[in-house]
Amino acid sequence: MYLTELLSKNVFDKDNQKLGKIKDVVISPDKTYPKIEAIKIKANGEYYFIPSSYIEDINTTKVLLTTPLEDIRQYPKQDSQIKLSRDILDRQVVDMEGSKIRRVNDVEISYKNGNYYIIGVDIGVNGLFRRLGMGKFSKKIHPEDNIISWKDIDSLDFTNLKLKVSKNKLTRLHPADIAEIVDDLGISDSMSILNSLDDESAADAFEEISPEKQKTILTEMEEKEAADLVDEMSPDDAADLLASISDEKKEEILDLMDPEESQELRELLEYPENTAGGIMTTEYASVIGNQSTGDVMKEIRKIADDVETLYYIYILSSDEHLEGVVTIRELLLSSDDTDIYDYMNKDLVSVNVNEEENEVAKIIAKYNLIALPVLDDEEKMKGIITVDDAIDIILPTAWKKRLPKMFR
Repeated sequence: MYLTELLSKNVFDKDNQKLGKIKDVVISPDKTYPKIEAIKIKANGEYYFIPSSYIEDINTTKVLLTTPLEDIRQYPKQDSQIKLSRDILDRQVVDMEGSKIRRVNDVEISYKNGNYYIIGVDIGVNGLFRRLGMGKFSKKIHPEDNIISWKDIDSLDFTNLKLKVSKNKLTRLHPADIAEIVDDLGISDSMSILNSLDDESAADAFEEISPEKQKTILTEMEEKEAADLVDEMSPDDAADLLASISDEKKEEILDLMDPEESQELRELLEYPENTAGGIMTTEYASVIGNQSTGDVMKEIRKIADDVETLYYIYILSSDEHLEGVVTIRELLLSSDDTDIYDYMNKDLVSVNVNEEENEVAKIIAKYNLIALPVLDDEEKMKGIITVDDAIDIILPTAWKKRLPKMFR
């Protein structure tokens, strides 16, 4: 039996007197397969909550009670109770496996040992046709129902539902898939999903969310929670996000962040938005002075997790002037005792921190660069602009999201 079929049935008392129709069904959420606790009916212009213990039978045409209406002790209202029609029907199911949003079209009900239990939700076309009174017609075309077992569903305050998934399994989803789910949810549900992830995974997913949704979520977050999230983001994305919120909220977040990370972001926020300094990241691989290939590889292993790209390794002087660059390929092909100065590229392409972003994109495209170093007026290295930043400049967001992750 299905909820939509139950809602259409008339209710009769023990003397077979018609009372009215079922308006909703009450369950308690504390079991794997919750039992129907009560039915809500409208009789004589008033609503009654009739406990399931008063139900004698539910057949194909009607619901029969064991007692006259005036003798029934109504089911007490409880904060935890769920009304299936109000709270479940038409709600969204967040499918973590398929990274999709689906809609609950019906609820499946089963009878066992004198009780009625909720065993699943129908997210398929049959449930939709059943509600239109065309269930038999649809069943001929689609013999199999698309049912999700109730035990596989978690609630998000029943504004939305989500399929149960372990934290480890959720973390294994691609950040872009999590972001797509979050973009389709309300703010409280979006925050619930992000809060179920570790800080690093949450930040990776957060960076893939649309800028408008990012801003709204960050504004709604508690300051400490927001600071932890921004701390894990790449500096250029974090700076862009902070620049979009109010100065008061921005300062509260920066004050709660790691002091070193906070200072880094404050410096990035000083650059005009549409300049090289405004779009660069400060997470890049670099070494100081002339070192052997073996020593450089040891340093790179230490910092690999903290840099945005490992394709280029920049060689800096002790006062942070850019002296040369090598690729990771060149490092791997050189013997450990070879000095890096012997094969680094000294013919460098770079831009000033105040260069306009459109010119930056043209330079990256012209020289086919994976990343472009950014220098200040004193020729000191300040950061890099990666090819994905150039794509951000050239392509609108809708087109950018179609590209593979390595280019975003």
